Amino acid sequence: MVAQKMLEGNVLWSYDHELTEDKSLNWYKKIAGLFSFLKPIHKHEGNILLASNGIFITGDKQLELPISHIEEVYMGFDELFPPSAVKNFGLFWQPLRIRSTISRSESQTVYLVINHSGIFSDNQTWFNALISLLRK
Repeated sequence: MVAQKMLEGNVLWSYDHELTEDKSLNWYKKIAGLFSFLKPIHKHEGNILLASNGIFITGDKQLELPISHIEEVYMGFDELFPPSAVKNFGLFWQPLRIRSTISRSESQTVYLVINHSGIFSDNQTWFNALISLLRK
């Protein structure tokens, strides 16, 4: 079966461990999003493609998340990506968090902000597409 392209765009993203370990994400940077047009907290930038067989990110770092390896898709804030890191406390968008397996005993979590315009993002569209894809 040939993979079908579903969505594409640009992405700001980070692994969960990068948000935990990065000492430069102090309280000041976490609230900076409230008062400026800075990009949301992230470590990597690139392009993202959702196909029927997975998510593919190219840019400063490559990442592939096969659909069969995705364990959890969540849209919302948590302790690593708080609402205070986003202009208007996330009134217009929330980060997309995806947990996937790497091996039997190891998983990875990534935080995505897709097609961020300064005020809005396309995370809701991607979340809905991923949920419908995972239900098949």
